Amino acid sequence: MSHNFRQRIRRVIKALKDSGGSNALVLSSNPTVTRSADQHYPYRANSDLYYLTGCTSPDLTLVVRDRATPQVVLVVPVEDPVRVVWEGKVSSIAPQARAIGASVVRTKDPRRTVSELLKGVRSVLTQSIPGTTSNEIRQDFARRQGETPRNVPTAVGNADSIISGLRLTKDRSEIKAIKEAGAVTGEALHAVVPLLTPGTQEREVAAMIDHLYQVRGGTPAFGTIVATGVSAATLHYHRLDRAIRNGDFVLIDTGVELGMYASDVTRTIPVGEISEAQATIYEAVLAAQRAAIKKIRSNVLIRDLYLAAAREITLGLKEVGVLKGTIATLIKKEAFKRYFPHGIGHSLGIDVHDVGGLRGTQDATLSEGVVFTIEPGVYLPKPTKHLPVLGIRIEDDVLVGRSGSTVLTDKVFPKELSQVAELLAKTARF
Repeated sequence: MSHNFRQRIRRVIKALKDSGGSNALVLSSNPTVTRSADQHYPYRANSDLYYLTGCTSPDLTLVVRDRATPQVVLVVPVEDPVRVVWEGKVSSIAPQARAIGASVVRTKDPRRTVSELLKGVRSVLTQSIPGTTSNEIRQDFARRQGETPRNVPTAVGNADSIISGLRLTKDRSEIKAIKEAGAVTGEALHAVVPLLTPGTQEREVAAMIDHLYQVRGGTPAFGTIVATGVSAATLHYHRLDRAIRNGDFVLIDTGVELGMYASDVTRTIPVGEISEAQATIYEAVLAAQRAAIKKIRSNVLIRDLYLAAAREITLGLKEVGVLKGTIATLIKKEAFKRYFPHGIGHSLGIDVHDVGGLRGTQDATLSEGVVFTIEPGVYLPKPTKHLPVLGIRIEDDVLVGRSGSTVLTDKVFPKELSQVAELLAKTARF
């Protein structure tokens, strides 16, 4: 199912018209980022520009104006023959231009051309990404605010004011893309199970996952986390310098970006024999995830999901003697926060931490069509009487419905300890 970029452009035009007056939107490709000397990091397209156009090319600017006959223009530089020799010809943007009903303007001076296209506009919405034509235009007009030159925008705003709301609610094609990315992530998790044995380095597991993503035509949506023992008690651990030991949990937090859409899945897998107390904490985290997912529906407060998860984690921590006291008192004092220090999840889409400002907040509500991760965890950086150091997190990508939810990644890799053990045993026989 392909994305309906033309419909998205129409929604932008409507939003511009609803603002009153004469308005425009300007978005530019991300700049290349220098890694060292004349070497660059792999290029990543601008998420908002892709959302509206389907274009992943560098050196591109989109201009949308809300005239009586709306104007949609893709501005690209003229072809540089020297660059072609070194890097090859840039793919034609004609198909994307036709798909969104845009004209194409080739120019030696994109900044000047875009400025010309904005003559007569009252307000322009841009991004402030350094090194882009969009940001240069933003700075040009911002410097001239307070002046009254003819035919020059007198107000400059943020493109997020329009695009964030559009991107937050996912359509069918986006849900399908996220689900497909989740399935590929699950394939990678299954593929590394034979590596999950004592002595294997964390980096070996992570490298295999990243390799499999590339084989499937994707790329890691974020730095793959593979963490054992004390490493797993660090929320965003990336050193990958420990070896798996018998009795460890291996926390794998990973996701492929496929067709510009991300997935984000975490599974925590026991290697060898684990204690009853370790199993209790694992079951508490799994119960926390299920309790939070059970509450998901349109208009639910993120705080309600978080507290549902926190209660289950508190119960588990009390059962193994990490916390002492009544459940009501422990929750009131937020005693669980020492061991569950992060939020319950974040929105997911073209960006792994997607639009909407839902990450790290408790007071926002979820709406129908949002894809939101649910990822409770327990982290013990120091051993206790019954538990070694550990980190356990379980995460899935969930589509919010009007009166419930759909877990898009629920079946990509097992979560029940008995099912995980069965998978490990089956793999060990071959």
